[in-house]
Amino acid sequence: MWVRFTLSEARGIAHYLGVLVLGMAAAMLVPLATALVLGEWEPALDYFVGATLAALVGLALMLADVTAPQISHRQSLLISALAWLFAALVGAVPLSLSGNYGSYLDAVFDAMSGFTTSGLTVVQDLDHMAYAHNMWRHLTHLIGGQGIIVAAISLAIALKGGAFSLYLAEGRDERILPNVLHTARFIWFVTAVWVSFGTLMLTVINWTSGMTLVRGALHGFWLTIAAFDTGGFGPMSQNALYYHSPYLEFGLLVLMLAGTFNFNLHADLWRGDRLEVFKNIEAKTLAANIAICVGLVAISFAGSAAFSTDPELWRKGVFHVISANSGTGHQTLYPGQWPSMGGAAIFGVVLAMAFGGMISSTAGGMKSFRIGLIISSVVLSVKQALSPTSAVVRLRFHHLAERFITPEITASAFTYFTLYAVSYVSGGVIGAAYGYDPSKAVFESVSAAANVGLSVGITGPAMPTGLKLLYIVQMWSGRLEFLSLIALVVAVLLAFKPQRRKLA
Repeated sequence: MWVRFTLSEARGIAHYLGVLVLGMAAAMLVPLATALVLGEWEPALDYFVGATLAALVGLALMLADVTAPQISHRQSLLISALAWLFAALVGAVPLSLSGNYGSYLDAVFDAMSGFTTSGLTVVQDLDHMAYAHNMWRHLTHLIGGQGIIVAAISLAIALKGGAFSLYLAEGRDERILPNVLHTARFIWFVTAVWVSFGTLMLTVINWTSGMTLVRGALHGFWLTIAAFDTGGFGPMSQNALYYHSPYLEFGLLVLMLAGTFNFNLHADLWRGDRLEVFKNIEAKTLAANIAICVGLVAISFAGSAAFSTDPELWRKGVFHVISANSGTGHQTLYPGQWPSMGGAAIFGVVLAMAFGGMISSTAGGMKSFRIGLIISSVVLSVKQALSPTSAVVRLRFHHLAERFITPEITASAFTYFTLYAVSYVSGGVIGAAYGYDPSKAVFESVSAAANVGLSVGITGPAMPTGLKLLYIVQMWSGRLEFLSLIALVVAVLLAFKPQRRKLA
């Protein structure tokens, strides 16, 4: 039996959505301050308007229920799903006023891409975009990479006992520390350490490469956020290719790998347990996937005339596979170059994007943990088939602790695998129906649903409106890992379904 949401529950959902939208208004003060400091007066007005509108919307939603009610798990699913949509809708307002987007829908596309750390973009004239707008684009990565809900929890916003439910609904399924508030703050602590380290490193690289200190520091900060939060936005239209620096690419590689690590692994490393990385099933699966995909890409790149030396070939290959596997989307190739790189390269990158990084990280995709479980379950099935009927065959795996493969764990992994696969394929079919080459359509679909951001040239201001809407939904659903969005769709359908009258 499907249970409808009551009016009281809907008001509670609206209240907490209002709290989160108010948070978006507060976040816009950062690009507003950036504009004022750098003398960008028109962008400053854009963020004054955006922050004011977000504050008004947030207050209106909060007034739906002034009691800050307790929230249930099913309410948490809807709050999580709607939080990302509302963040994109209000976050797009100053971007749409910037003059760098053809329409409000284009601005929503980039805002959703930013918050979901996807990195696909339909921006125009990015090379001349104001610093304030670039600051906001990359701040959406910072907020979305750790999670909108995690940000709210870490600031100790009162959630009346629903904090952990919201944490789970946002696609995170592990407690790093016993208290969810401490867990959220630890996530931000790790992020602050890596962002500080990355910003300093990339600032020095940019400065020694000829940039002014201020510009080099801003680019370093933005690139660090985009790499660690596996987002992929860049302040220049050529992305990482603009810098033509092997040193910067190596720095981005370190940050992308750090971003794709499970925050539990960060905690283990912080405690000094370095062996966990070598025992963990998802770390081993991720390493194997990277190795296989690098091999495929390198073989294909070797047959291309695009690279003059072997070191350049391997550098480009490793960079793009880790960029794809981590879900970052930084690239040092032009989108139009991909078709000439060969089918093995495209297949290797699509495979890396589809599988993704680790769970409870900033990465997207199916996640290496689930891929490892599926492979282990197949091994278990083969062992059971070859064993005597009376034998009890079990298979152990290590993920933060020693565990056994169970039907429940296997079923969960296969469910998420199926949902992602359906999204990848259906998006590719729709893209092909718009007249694009099927291989390119699948590439772009996987990039959107896995929250990666690599592009073969389909994504852009001129692409059909239907594809823009499709990729917005794919980015949104992929970041939430489908469950919250499915719950939202069911709730909406139930709201419009006529109620049966009870017989007297």
